[in-house]
Order: sequence, then C-alpha cells, then structure tokens
Amino acid sequence: TSGFRQTFGGLHKLYNIEPDMAMFGKALGNGYAITATIGRREVMEAAQSTFISSTFWTERIGPTAGLKTLEVMERIQSWEQITETGKKIGEGWKKLADKYNLNLKVSGIPALIGFSFSSPRMLEYKTLITQEMLAQGHLAATSVYVCTEHTQQVVDAYFDALDPVFGLIAECEAGRDVTTLLKSPVCHSGFKRLN
Repeated sequence: TSGFRQTFGGLHKLYNIEPDMAMFGKALGNGYAITATIGRREVMEAAQSTFISSTFWTERIGPTAGLKTLEVMERIQSWEQITETGKKIGEGWKKLADKYNLNLKVSGIPALIGFSFSSPRMLEYKTLITQEMLAQGHLAATSVYVCTEHTQQVVDAYFDALDPVFGLIAECEAGRDVTTLLKSPVCHSGFKRLN
C-alpha cells in the first residue's frame, strides 16, 4: 500500500533494506491495470521452473501507463508533495480536535493518513462524517489517500466542510444522540486482511 508514497521505488529504499520480494500495483499505473513483482535474484529465479499463463500478455496499456507514471512521479517528486500534504492534513485534524475538545488519534504514514476518536461511538461518527461531507460535496470519511491533486485550495475546502461536523461530534460527546443525526445505517468496521 505504501508503494511510491514515501520514496521513488518503494518503501524498502527509504529504510535501506532489500526485500525478498515486493509487489507494486495500482499507483504504478496511476489507475491503469499493472502489477510489478521485484525481488532478490534467487527468489525470482523460482518462476523459471513454472508456467504462468495470462490473458493479458499482449496488453500494452498498463505497461505504457506504468512507464509514463514513473516518469511523471520522478519529475514532480510526487512522494514529497503527498507526504507534506498528508502532514498538513494530520495537523488540521488535530487543530479541529483541540478546538472541539475531542480525543483524536492520527495514524498511518502521512500519505495514507487517518484518524479515529477514542469513543465507543466511533463507527457512528464515521458514518456521520461521510454523510455530512457528502452533503457538502466531499467524498470523505476518516482517512485520506493523499494525491498530487490535493492542492492547498482542496485541503482548505475540505477543512471548511469538516469543521462543523467535528462540532456535531462534540455535541454528541456531550450527550446528544448521534443516531438521531444519521440518515443511513451505521457503516461497517471494515475488513481484516487474510494475511
């Protein structure tokens, strides 16, 4: 998931380690279908004694998109941009939480940043955030997968919309029944990975 979000070429480069194997997908093609598997020679050589069939062997769109995406990433140093933007978003959440006296925890790397409230009503609050942000034209919940299109103007508009939602959550923490504000069922808690 961290892919090219903190460095060009994978998180392993940032920590100066050589993985046995690493896979890169979505970000590599900027939305176009492509996956790349890299690894140590002795690990990758294992594939030489297998047969892999693929419907898409002759497909060229994914590899072309991947090459162009890498070129643009390197030129604009996207990982630096999205890391800085993610840091600003995390700071903005903390400021709003302080403003409304909410117990908030920020988590994740800056470019894949998220938050949660220390409250048994967290899922209700997440549902409320999505509901209220959609009403203001923002598809948002409790995490942001930062991209280069998240300009300061976009981030400012996001926080202008989020501020009153944090105000509602503060009211709920003070005793207002959050369920009276919800117009849909409470969201699920997500899924757990199999590995």
